[in-house]
Amino acid sequence: AIQIRFAGVLDDKDALLAAASCPKFKLRWLRDAGRREQVKQLLTAECCTTAPLANNPASVPGATTSSSQGEMDFFTFEAEPEEETYSAEKEVMDYLMSGYDLQILHKFPSIKTIFLKYNTSTPSSAPVERLFSLGGLVLTPKRNRLSDKRFEKLLLM
Repeated sequence: AIQIRFAGVLDDKDALLAAASCPKFKLRWLRDAGRREQVKQLLTAECCTTAPLANNPASVPGATTSSSQGEMDFFTFEAEPEEETYSAEKEVMDYLMSGYDLQILHKFPSIKTIFLKYNTSTPSSAPVERLFSLGGLVLTPKRNRLSDKRFEKLLLM
């Protein structure tokens, strides 16, 4: 009954990303291995789109020019280790292997951005009303507003 009632919510991209980006849930609530892999790929794709600009060397203002690069080569005594490139797959895998405390989000900036984007509530009751609507009757005169008492009953059902 729960699978049928909430099938739309369980297949919603926003809901999947909200749950996967929450350290308390991650992918533990998914039983099917194929579904876990699908959500992991979805999270990786979202990380690629929200990757921080600081990890992109082309976006750094004031990058050294070729003329000053030649001057700096004179003063280079040891080979500097090259910067690690950003990898969304690595960030997602490290996140999934880490603990379940909310504070770990500070170590994963892209995951934190996704968490804040998908787990921040909207200041409207419309999404909640849609969640408990009967056949899309929310915006009709019959059910255009939910009273506090009615909302409480629907919430407890």
